Amino acid sequence: MKLETALEELKDDLNNKMIIFNEFVKKAQSNRDYYIFGKPSSVGMIEDTLAIFGLDYEMTAFNQSMHEKNLKILKEFILNNASEEQLEILMDFIDKDKPLPVIDKREKSSGNVFVSMVMNPNKYDDVEDIRASISKAIESTGNTPYFIDKTAHNENIFNTMLKEIKACKFLVADFTHQNEGVYFEAGYARALGKTVIHTCKKDDFDNIHFDIKQTQFVIWENEKDLITKLKNQIECSNLNLK
Repeated sequence: MKLETALEELKDDLNNKMIIFNEFVKKAQSNRDYYIFGKPSSVGMIEDTLAIFGLDYEMTAFNQSMHEKNLKILKEFILNNASEEQLEILMDFIDKDKPLPVIDKREKSSGNVFVSMVMNPNKYDDVEDIRASISKAIESTGNTPYFIDKTAHNENIFNTMLKEIKACKFLVADFTHQNEGVYFEAGYARALGKTVIHTCKKDDFDNIHFDIKQTQFVIWENEKDLITKLKNQIECSNLNLK
């Protein structure tokens, strides 16, 4: 009975996501100048949405064909990877004409992957191993990791952190050792509509706060396992650079 209930809930969830996608398609196609003729620009609401969620998209001279391909990318993302916050952004855009979040191109780290993790090697002896593994995984997908403690800056570190998260492509949050800052940074990124990949060492996962324990996690056992699984998660989320 529990399995049947779970399957029904999964079916309802997929149906709701499909409805959100269908309504987005209707909105995009209603602007015929943009969708068919690429006026005033072939880059519009579909491409802006993909960019906000950190996804690459097609750029060709054939406008309608390009938009159809980009809608397929968005469909896969909505059905398989979109967070509740990202779905809410889409629903507000569709139903309320609420503007999509603005990406600040002035931020020098825009396009990087913000890494949130425990950063005190004096307290935890595996900090640098975790950092190195996350870096390798991100770099293997063509992306660039950003660690706030490894970058020189003259501003208040809290304000810098907010700016960098707002400007990043997506965020990787490793919850190993249950650092409160990681919880805050991941939550802030999700509220902005950013994709957040959650990771945690297997022997510490039982300590994850119940509020996010139902979120999909990359659960790893050792540094090599972390590299492999995080790389696969980035690629499955279509966040790798092609």
